[in-house]
Amino acid sequence: MLVKQLTKCGKSRSLVKLESGLSFPLYSSEVEKYDAREGSDLSDESLSEIMTRILPSRCIKRAMNLLQKKSFAEGELVRKLFDGGYPEEVVDKAIEYVKSFGYIDDVRYASDYIRYHSSQGRGKNRIRMDLRAKGISDDSFEKAWDENTELGLIPGADEEIAKLLEKKHFDPDMERADKDKIAAFIMRRGFSAEDIFRVMRSKSSS
Repeated sequence: MLVKQLTKCGKSRSLVKLESGLSFPLYSSEVEKYDAREGSDLSDESLSEIMTRILPSRCIKRAMNLLQKKSFAEGELVRKLFDGGYPEEVVDKAIEYVKSFGYIDDVRYASDYIRYHSSQGRGKNRIRMDLRAKGISDDSFEKAWDENTELGLIPGADEEIAKLLEKKHFDPDMERADKDKIAAFIMRRGFSAEDIFRVMRSKSSS
């Protein structure tokens, strides 16, 4: 298999790109060992050893090191490993390994995220969008949200909206334009317009 390109990706590592399009990182000593220099022909035996023995264990170790520092959603961890130059089939093996030990769990990750950020005044819609950006599916989000709601671990939307109205010094008698500005502020926190104006009306009638 022809080595098409060899690119430095660190002090002692290079990204090896084959003519087939497959690419992977190797240390300088491994480039020499497997004769993976640019323009050389990488043997099938060498490629097999790299893909089945060298890279999977290294990718798993990288995943574990990342997880020791902080929690990751599965999609986030996948992106981190891809950023390290690991090919898809190697990343898949690493993800399968850490999932088998429960080191990553998107529902658990979403649940922790929901509890923390809902306590900071973020609404359901905002939290859902934040978690989507981290690769959390809507199914995992809804499951985590429902579990937290059933256990009473997150405040209700009305309660949080009321706190934000108080923070913005909402007055039922203020001008409509001022009410709209406050509503826009709260909507940016992820609460629905319907909920916001319902709570506003309840303040007006109390």
